[in-house]
Amino acid sequence: MRTERTAPTERAEGPVTGTGPDGIVVIVDQCIPRPDQDSGSVRLSRVIDQLRELRRPVLFCPLDGQAPEPYATRLREQGVALLRDPAQQRRFLREQGHRIALALLCRPQPAIQLLGDLRDHAPHCRVVYDTVDVHFRRLARQADLSTREGRADRFTLRAQAEATRALELLLVRESDTTLVVSDEERRLLTSLVPEADVRVLSNIHSRVGTGAPPAPGARVLFVGHYLHAPNVDAAQWLAREIMPLVRREVPEATLDLVGSAAPEAVTALAGQGVVVHGWVEDLAPLYARARVAVAPLRYGAGVKGKVGQALEYGVPVAGTSIAFEGMGLVHDRHVLAGDTARDLAGHIVRLVRDDELCARLTRAAAGQLAARFGPAHARAVLDDLLSPRATPPRADRPAVRI
Repeated sequence: MRTERTAPTERAEGPVTGTGPDGIVVIVDQCIPRPDQDSGSVRLSRVIDQLRELRRPVLFCPLDGQAPEPYATRLREQGVALLRDPAQQRRFLREQGHRIALALLCRPQPAIQLLGDLRDHAPHCRVVYDTVDVHFRRLARQADLSTREGRADRFTLRAQAEATRALELLLVRESDTTLVVSDEERRLLTSLVPEADVRVLSNIHSRVGTGAPPAPGARVLFVGHYLHAPNVDAAQWLAREIMPLVRREVPEATLDLVGSAAPEAVTALAGQGVVVHGWVEDLAPLYARARVAVAPLRYGAGVKGKVGQALEYGVPVAGTSIAFEGMGLVHDRHVLAGDTARDLAGHIVRLVRDDELCARLTRAAAGQLAARFGPAHARAVLDDLLSPRATPPRADRPAVRI
């Protein structure tokens, strides 16, 4: 079997219940993490860091068969073996399944593709479905917005939401453990599948705030990966409806739109106080000059990486209630929250004008971020999943109910 590395070279310390002595962790996703591109990749890369802190050998299987640079090198530098070829991935499961302690299956479509092979060839492996976010919840919210605005795609979106709901609930039932990123999503899934073992493994933030005074000026920053539809909608709403209201009060206010894969719907927003930067290798300079970070998400699910990242850089955040969902961030204590264009514009103007408010919010938010999203929390969840004390994988599974 030819791969970049055919199997992890480091052996796990100590036995793992129900596995061979290696206790390999296999991670399956559509592609390898690109942490400078999207929030999900940042989270997964930091999860891998915690697995390596636990001295677990990790094998990554990207189902697209690609290993683009510099991301493949980054994985190898993390000590991760990479197995790209789909046929060799299945061959590894057939021949080495007894060595796998835990399989982390990320997102619905990648998860369903290798679930059968894992059950057939790695019967003692703990199969963990990592939702990343609950996809059907996001799609249902998108369909609701489309319905309210009378768009032609509202029925298509509703159908996608229902189909994804069926797939995700099947995965929740058929996996030994399901990971979500917030207590809200844990309550949602346990209400729908009461017998499921659902645990929270959220975003991971190791740096918290800078302690620097708020940046002068009136630069407003939005960061988003534009292959993610909620970010396209948010950028358009922000540029077309929110910022014109801001500029009535603060004419010099400038919006910086940052992120990869911007479609024409986003690039066309450039001009009239809007700068479209596209992908930026180093975000630090943009955060350093940003007075406010904005997260105007009208639909979505999970915990929003753009919010946590802004707070990591010590920039105050204004956003919708959906943007702050699952983070324990309270309006006017940690952030400023509003769900209309007028409310968000008013919050941005307040932050532009009030140094003390900016400092108070970022100071309180930094404490919340450290308490709730520090690396120790993620490491404890992963350690428990790999521990002999963990409940062994279910042998008799209930009939699938959708």
